[in-house]
Amino acid sequence: MIDRILVPLDGSRVAEQILPHLRRLLFRHDSEVILVRAAVPPPIENGMLIADAMLSASRDYLLKLEDRMQRQGVRVRSVTRVGSAIGVILDSAEQEKATMIALATHGETGLKRLLAGSVAEAVLKQSTVPVMVVRPFRSYDLLPARIDGDDLKPMRNILVPLDDSDDAEALLPSVIELARLFDARIILLHVQEERKVEDPIARRLRDEEHLANFAARLDAQAIPQITMIGKGDPAQQILDASRTYEADLIAMTTHGKSQFLRFFSSTVTVKVLHDSSCPLLVMRSSMPGAGMRESDPAGVTGR
Repeated sequence: MIDRILVPLDGSRVAEQILPHLRRLLFRHDSEVILVRAAVPPPIENGMLIADAMLSASRDYLLKLEDRMQRQGVRVRSVTRVGSAIGVILDSAEQEKATMIALATHGETGLKRLLAGSVAEAVLKQSTVPVMVVRPFRSYDLLPARIDGDDLKPMRNILVPLDDSDDAEALLPSVIELARLFDARIILLHVQEERKVEDPIARRLRDEEHLANFAARLDAQAIPQITMIGKGDPAQQILDASRTYEADLIAMTTHGKSQFLRFFSSTVTVKVLHDSSCPLLVMRSSMPGAGMRESDPAGVTGR
């Protein structure tokens, strides 16, 4: 899952805030990092001439970052291409056989744009590999500072929210790999939605059985875990559990195009991203229609 990590960058320090989160993985696993940047031609006459200059500047930027990371012992290379940001990211992930995409949003504005056709939303909706997404911090003090010392913060607790479906099966291999890599514990959280027409006892029994099935899968892999059932607003339940158990990662699944806007709504993804200090690992489930590539308006560069 973490053999080749594609990291989209746009030249901003905000986008680079994904890099400290990768240090935990790189410290435990000799993954290859692929830096990618799109040169988006402006929709004007002689736009391609301007794109050539942008492409050259993008290469220079990535080469400097690549050199710095190589001196830190990271296996890294870079890719620059002319095209829309979404298309370049998704095409590069496919062509480079990336096993994970890692990116940062652009703060509050970027989080709001998650639901308005932004790059981050498109990548989360259309990527066929897990996506690690983080919000930027005003202070780097909250992030791991080194890749070569004992002060590197380990990944000890991974929170996995579940719903009534079995879509978390798609994410389970990645979560198990990370848990083994860091000797981490997995917290399985099933959040009950309010349903007045359903018998609460029958509902709880079904939820407990659902949790037990996932727990059994983890037991078979000798992965320590905790199971819990929450009730109420999903985003708040996820945030409360992440704080109670000091989660270092929240692993979630999407449900294809139709369900994406419901599950990753302003009450879930935006709230979790905005209020959580740990990254999210998102995996799109393989439901019909989920793999359709949507149109990407030219010139979209923000995340």
